[in-house]
Amino acid sequence: DAVHDSYISAPYILTKLKASQGLVQGMSYWTYTDLFEEPGPPTAPFQGGFGLLNPQGIRKPAYFAYKYLHALQGESLATSDPQAMLSAKEGNVTAVIWDFEQPEQKTSNRPFYTKVLPSHPAAPVQLQLTHLAPNTAYHLEVYRTGFHANDAYTAYIEMGSPKELTSAEVAHLNELTRDIPETDKAMRSSSDGTIEFPIPMNSNDIVLVKLARGRANK
Repeated sequence: DAVHDSYISAPYILTKLKASQGLVQGMSYWTYTDLFEEPGPPTAPFQGGFGLLNPQGIRKPAYFAYKYLHALQGESLATSDPQAMLSAKEGNVTAVIWDFEQPEQKTSNRPFYTKVLPSHPAAPVQLQLTHLAPNTAYHLEVYRTGFHANDAYTAYIEMGSPKELTSAEVAHLNELTRDIPETDKAMRSSSDGTIEFPIPMNSNDIVLVKLARGRANK
């Protein structure tokens, strides 16, 4: 199912995991990579396999849903937002925010998800963090996965969906999924220990926000 390779799978995963909180003891993703025995040898670099990685080890958007969740270390912070998870540890704050929007489709998944599906602007998030250390230096990093962001599959479709990838094409797709922060800057909390900043969003984006005292560790 080609939806497994699409950037739309990333916010879908987060939505289902958030909705299952308190209902299950644990949940796992099937599977780590597209290389497993049941379907036989892969016939193309992207063929809708169940993995977080494609046969060449290229990270799919679904991979980043779990990578961002893994960044939520320490104590969970309560939020009424159904599309957000937050945590705090040793004075640092981490947030995973997403905007899941089920696409309107009039065809089945195979013809629908094997074409380029652009996102569209969504309502921005205004993130306000309180009870921070007052008048203190912080460092902000924001990472994003979505359309043309950690989105190897869309780039693959734009290549013409070749049945085989050259080593240069594999390197190019890996380069597109390095998850480089789009924001990397110093900030300072106010005298009452507050930091507030906007986060632009597009449909089916997932965003990781890391606010750390001083210079954040890479």
